Amino acid sequence: MQSVKTNKVVVFQSDFGLLEGTVAQMYGVAMGVDLELKLMDITHNIEVFNTWDASYSLFQTCPAFPPGCVFVSVIDPGVGTSRKSVVALTKAGHYIVTPDNGTLTHLVKHVGISTLREIDESVNRVKGSEKSHVFHGRDVYAYTGARLAAGVIDFEGVGPELNPEDIICHPTPEAVVSDNRVDGMIDILDPLFGMIWTNIPIAVFEDLKIDFDAIVRVVIKYKGESRYEKDVLYGKSFGSVKEGEDIIYNNEIGYFAVGTNMKSFVDKYNIQSGFDWTISLEKI
Repeated sequence: MQSVKTNKVVVFQSDFGLLEGTVAQMYGVAMGVDLELKLMDITHNIEVFNTWDASYSLFQTCPAFPPGCVFVSVIDPGVGTSRKSVVALTKAGHYIVTPDNGTLTHLVKHVGISTLREIDESVNRVKGSEKSHVFHGRDVYAYTGARLAAGVIDFEGVGPELNPEDIICHPTPEAVVSDNRVDGMIDILDPLFGMIWTNIPIAVFEDLKIDFDAIVRVVIKYKGESRYEKDVLYGKSFGSVKEGEDIIYNNEIGYFAVGTNMKSFVDKYNIQSGFDWTISLEKI
């Protein structure tokens, strides 16, 4: 797959927040390219500098969009350094405009990248911005994404082709099944409702012959130290348990999650996410 026709949709995510005009400036640059572009957001509340969460957010969101959409992801702790600015075309037909800093990790693993190009800033950069090196989200990424989405440039017009095998990725450990137990990690937190999402695929319970309404032993550890150990219902929805009770459930992208009905599991037990946070689910 060398290219996919774009459809004038640009989807943004960043760690900028909405306390100042940075997001609006990216919109303004995109609208300056083509007023007919459809601009929308995933979120601008990615934890600052957290390229892992940025990667997971793209993996979670991109499949809901049709091919030809352009995603502009700006979580860029290395802005202005030698890190590459790229546009990746996924095997599902989405374009991702981003620094090559780990943000493509989950798409590389779960979807695949068919073609990768480095942004040629001599062409794809807002005129007059050349002396600034701290806002590539506006000056390079929003501008390039808008030009690509609007058809001002085709994919080849982004810049020279790179080898997708050289994309910088975070390590992504697999869940491990043994006997009646599966061990994994806490991939990410739900920032509003306080659930935890794991890297354990729901198909594992089919192999272990664990059905809905079964009780499962859940153990969560941080750097090997136990932080949570309880017998928890595996339910279809939060309504399967009483208010305030914990539940294991299937999230919307095919993995196990743990939450508390009408409460925040994260706040209740002071749980976080990342490689140091492991979780095991064991059939009782």
